[in-house]
Amino acid sequence: MIKFKKLLSRLIFVLCLNSTFVHADEFRELNFNLFDAAKEGNIEQVKELISKGASVKARNRFGNSALIYAAKSGNLELVKYLIKLDSAVNLVNTRGRNSLMEASKGGYINVVEYLLKHDAEINHYSLKKVTALSEAAYSGHIKVVKLLLEHDARLDIVDNTGKTALIYAAANGNLGIVKLLLSKTGNINEKYGHDLTVLMWAAGYGQRDVAITILDAGADANLQDDRGKTALMMAAKAGDVVLVEELLKRGAKTELKDNDGKNIYDLAKDENSEGILQVLPKHSNT
Repeated sequence: MIKFKKLLSRLIFVLCLNSTFVHADEFRELNFNLFDAAKEGNIEQVKELISKGASVKARNRFGNSALIYAAKSGNLELVKYLIKLDSAVNLVNTRGRNSLMEASKGGYINVVEYLLKHDAEINHYSLKKVTALSEAAYSGHIKVVKLLLEHDARLDIVDNTGKTALIYAAANGNLGIVKLLLSKTGNINEKYGHDLTVLMWAAGYGQRDVAITILDAGADANLQDDRGKTALMMAAKAGDVVLVEELLKRGAKTELKDNDGKNIYDLAKDENSEGILQVLPKHSNT
């Protein structure tokens, strides 16, 4: 009799255990479907899945929640719905990215505004030290940049590649965003990764209008990076004759040499750039 009771107890335990596994698998599948629906911004499907037991607190192997995916989709009504269900606004995934960063990258200003009203951490940065402001500046979303600045987004956060929001905007030629960021910038001649300045980035990428705007803001044309290169050398490398002329007017020195001992004349000759050589002063400072 005692043995029979023990066997019965074990059987009940195994049956309950199997039932638990079945339920766990069901909920796991519901949550996977929830992530997919949130990615697509499908609010009706999200509501249905949650009514069946999917959890807004669930995270996938990348650490993403339904809210992060909803912000990435740009669906404001879905974002509102999930936050009303107590989704964590400042939850981050395994890359350190949050909902605000995803919405800023996509340029979804209404979602960004709503997240900020619900205490999204505006100056949070990812594992790569990228911020929401950098994402918006890089992607060219000027309205989002303006909104983030109005909420005291920091401009001085440098990511792991040595870039700031201003550098991204300058390199991509987003003049409107550059002007916005310059209005909040303290030291225009700050050096970042490899001793590069914002002016050097603009010149190197051939962003003439941006470079001139940065010069107007007081940028020093004669600073050198860790290779000894100046903005003038970078503009010449980019083949921008007009910017080279403008830099010369702003006092760019032709006698400065890089770490290889070459000045602007040498570099122009190396590039066979007759156009650049023609606008340089008619003497060599070798």
